[in-house]
Amino acid sequence: MCESEIKKSVGSVRIAIVDIGSNTVRLVVFDGRAELPVSIFNESVVCALGKGLGETGLLNPNGIKLAMRALKRFIKLVRELQIQNFVMLATAAVRDAVDGERFVERVKNKFGYSVQILSGAQEAELSAMGVISSFPKAYGLFADLGGGSLDIITRKDSSFCHNATFPLGHIRVAEDSQYDYKKAIKIIEKQLKKCQWLLKLKGGTLHAIGGSWRAIALLYIEQTKYPLHVLDNFTMNNSDASAFTKLLGQSSLKSFEKMERIEGSREQTMQYAAIVLNRLIKVTRPKEIIFSGYGLREGQFFKMLENSSNEIDPLINACNGFALRSGRFSINGVEIASWMFPIFAKETDNYHRLCKAAALLSDIGWTEHPDYRAIHSFTRVLRFPIPGITHKQRVMLAIAILIRYKGNLSQYEVKTVKGLISQKDQNRSQIMGLALRFAHLISGGVPGILPKTKLRIDDKLIQLIVENDSKSLISLSVKKLFLNLSNELKLEGRIEFLPKI
Repeated sequence: MCESEIKKSVGSVRIAIVDIGSNTVRLVVFDGRAELPVSIFNESVVCALGKGLGETGLLNPNGIKLAMRALKRFIKLVRELQIQNFVMLATAAVRDAVDGERFVERVKNKFGYSVQILSGAQEAELSAMGVISSFPKAYGLFADLGGGSLDIITRKDSSFCHNATFPLGHIRVAEDSQYDYKKAIKIIEKQLKKCQWLLKLKGGTLHAIGGSWRAIALLYIEQTKYPLHVLDNFTMNNSDASAFTKLLGQSSLKSFEKMERIEGSREQTMQYAAIVLNRLIKVTRPKEIIFSGYGLREGQFFKMLENSSNEIDPLINACNGFALRSGRFSINGVEIASWMFPIFAKETDNYHRLCKAAALLSDIGWTEHPDYRAIHSFTRVLRFPIPGITHKQRVMLAIAILIRYKGNLSQYEVKTVKGLISQKDQNRSQIMGLALRFAHLISGGVPGILPKTKLRIDDKLIQLIVENDSKSLISLSVKKLFLNLSNELKLEGRIEFLPKI
């Protein structure tokens, strides 16, 4: 296959999305084969199209120049990559500007591609779909803050309900309030109080979407020395989120300029992003605020996927993808998960799901040096860009893989994060890890051997049942590890041989 044919073949499965926002213009390229929104290219240019929009009603003239220049580069890249699945989206600034349609027409005439101007409802739904693609059972209020608008939507019983759009983007609020804290609060509260259904919300989950709110979460992680620097699904309770956003809302520009985590383009308006979140929390009174690493572009990605299914578990799908790319000839994770199921038969569905994910990832360390295999595998799992998993579940999964590779909970990297889960969950993770290690030991990592053995458990006894013609599988090492596993389970361990299982 020649180079041009390879490009065409690869380009046919890639998905490219240009997001023309109020502050930035961004190109993201995803690999559609993975059905997982991990970008293989991500570049943004600060254009500030929405600067001055509230006053003039027009797009920022300098922003238009910068946007056209950025689009020229991005479209050149898309063409060179021969990406066939390509879309350009425009949000609040282009939607609200008097000359928005003229800008879109200019882009079409110059580059030959149409720009879809999203309504506020479409923007809210796509952003929510991005979150739901990671957590299919995500419910509550989804709020996406951009530079020009705040777009919200609710979801209950797998259906979207109410939605609303407000001119409360962080740039818009900053400019409309003339960078005044008290004026900003009045503007925000006046807008939010117009939405009667919003005022009736209480006690649910607020899903915070958008780059500025992610930056707030990163600041909190940094300042509180939270041990896990993974943004997706980082959760704050109402009290902590209210206090922190109030503090940021009252901070000066100089304070933000000193914060290393804040990009230069966000410094001017971070205060107002915090005020919007603070007022939204006050009005909707959520029990918890979950910050998402997913949003509009990820929602659009899943919309563009062919044959995408809501039935696919994003965690299992992601772990299976990693296993296929990084595994060897080794035993299949599904085979391991089925084999060790009796140990966890009385556990919850969520735990069974975690066991399956751990089984799929249980051979990821095979290329590492044996001395570092455990801790490197632990760190990889802890930081993997996998969706559909809470921070606590992420730590449990990482500890299970650590133990599978004979790691130690007293290692520094482990001690820093294991406090995020209870002692009970630490014990459950250790048992999961021992079971994985035992599966790999008894099978030698070879497919088809585990079905020649079987685990059976009752209230006091765990039995390893082995077919007679497979007795040679039971070495001294196997017996020793089986004893360790039974002790961890606080059960008597017994090995039995039968003609057939």
